[in-house]
Amino acid sequence: MTDQTDILRVSPPLPRMRRLSPSRVVLHAPAKINLNLLVGPRRDDGYHGLDSIVARVSLYDRIELRARDDGQVVLACAGFDCGPAERNLAHLAAEAMRRAAGAPRGADIRLDKRIGPGRGLGGGSSDAAAVLEGLNDLWRLRLPPERLGEMAASLGSDVPLFLGPATARMTGRGEILAPVEVHPFSAILVLAPRLACATREVYRAFDERPAPPERQLPPETFRGPPSAWRGRLVNHLANAACRVCPPLGEVIETLRRATGLPVHVTGSGSGLFVLCDDSGEAQAVAAHMPSSLRECSLIVEPA
Repeated sequence: MTDQTDILRVSPPLPRMRRLSPSRVVLHAPAKINLNLLVGPRRDDGYHGLDSIVARVSLYDRIELRARDDGQVVLACAGFDCGPAERNLAHLAAEAMRRAAGAPRGADIRLDKRIGPGRGLGGGSSDAAAVLEGLNDLWRLRLPPERLGEMAASLGSDVPLFLGPATARMTGRGEILAPVEVHPFSAILVLAPRLACATREVYRAFDERPAPPERQLPPETFRGPPSAWRGRLVNHLANAACRVCPPLGEVIETLRRATGLPVHVTGSGSGLFVLCDDSGEAQAVAAHMPSSLRECSLIVEPA
């Protein structure tokens, strides 16, 4: 009989947006995982060329937007630290929408931050995309998807991802998206406490020892069950992340030994994931994990 302490919490997919009243909407902003991430050398514009297969997954920040009559945008945050309001991507997205409206508009933004920073999960970018969509609806601006996409790209490389297909190939600096069919999966997402990787530091470490060029896996690879391709996945930033945060490498090795499966870094770290074909396999794999890592893990699905 399975011990209840061995069963991981499953975070199910949630609806994108729900209108609570004419002046109030709630959105769920999902995390992402980079299934396969190839990184090129630094470009003249300061960005790195990327080629990544990315999936949005069912771990969410919750955002509540409420219209204001005084033309102010006010951000309130709970959960993980959101940083200064003037630099927070959700707040910057609201300011961009206010400029696009061409008339005084205001909103209260209540951000329940459940996706921690420094995890490679894209939480801040996802928040920005959700605010763009939410205010477009709340303020009845009817801006077309193309315009929202342009605004998203101006806010950050990862922001357009959260307005595009649920699973995509992401190229350029991250702003070019093409849908990719990915077989349904369950992933054990491991968010070890006190491990955080600053993106800038990881890219600096990558530039010191860049990865050799590789070709992206053919799109048809991902149409089969994850057990057929999880061993072929790479992340060019993983080694750099482990040099920036050495305990991350120790956690990866512990998980590999315990589960007997590949352990992958998402983005620039420190979030880790183990791909499984379904939730049954995920729970069985999790039972072999050390309790200290089970306690900071959950099971997610495509979102």
